[in-house]
Amino acid sequence: MRTKFGLKEIDVFVKVVELGSFVKAARELHLTQSALTQRLKKLEDALGARLIDRTTRTVAPTAIGQNFLPAARRLLAQFEQSVSDIQDVIDIRGGRVTIGCLMTVASYLLPRVLRVFGERHPNVRIRVLDESEQNIAEHVRRGEAEIAIDMRTDQPDDDLVMTTVMEDRFVLACRRDHALAGGGPVPWQALVDMPVVMLGQRSGTSRLVYTQLPRSRSAAAWRYEVQHLSTALSFVEAGLGVGVIPGMAMQALGDGGLVYRPLVEPALSRIIVVVERRAATLSPAAETLKALLVEEFRAWTAGDVAVLQRAVR
Repeated sequence: MRTKFGLKEIDVFVKVVELGSFVKAARELHLTQSALTQRLKKLEDALGARLIDRTTRTVAPTAIGQNFLPAARRLLAQFEQSVSDIQDVIDIRGGRVTIGCLMTVASYLLPRVLRVFGERHPNVRIRVLDESEQNIAEHVRRGEAEIAIDMRTDQPDDDLVMTTVMEDRFVLACRRDHALAGGGPVPWQALVDMPVVMLGQRSGTSRLVYTQLPRSRSAAAWRYEVQHLSTALSFVEAGLGVGVIPGMAMQALGDGGLVYRPLVEPALSRIIVVVERRAATLSPAAETLKALLVEEFRAWTAGDVAVLQRAVR
């Protein structure tokens, strides 16, 4: 059975060849000549061939040593590059982070956070799995994403940890010439017998509205059902009805051609959380991104409240 060898033995061989001296190689590697000679012998024993010829005047690789030298240098270079790459990941100078994200958050809030993150860590690549909330937590559970931005549910989950980052109130969107555009907060009851554009049943927004509102306020609460928020807002702008949308979209979109009013009696909100696996250790980049998400989203909540206050003046 041949002796095993590693990078230390390969490093000794390469250094002796490059410096042409056992003495200089030992000094460069901070080894005694005896230790250096033992490492070289271990490598030669493992390969079953002499790699270096040594005389009183010269030190030179044998024919086999000459053949092995390019491969030895590649191994050392690859190892050094691997160490450098992983150090970049540790120091957040490189690497990749995959996150799951609600489509509405990915459209309206996430770009702001990623812009800040990108300015601080320009060489970290971000992969975003933006889709409906049914699949987001599963990406984290299966290890396909380190963290995710999701809507909190009441179902307990021992595998996941959820950190609340913001409360997103539902608001009414309507045209400036609509009867509800000039007032203050709008009670849900005011939407009965009025054409309303709602997101489809697959949307967590709609399910939250339907489950939390009494039937008398929700049964007649929609005339048009669409699957995407952008479509809903287009319908509202076209005068087909009023829309029920998350407040984050209101602040991100600005005034435009629409007016936004807080919905009250009751005031409904969805809670946005950052999800991670309980048993997993986040990479430094993911940990940093999570902290930034918490900071920026909570600041956004404060701004959202300010916008709502201006909306009722």
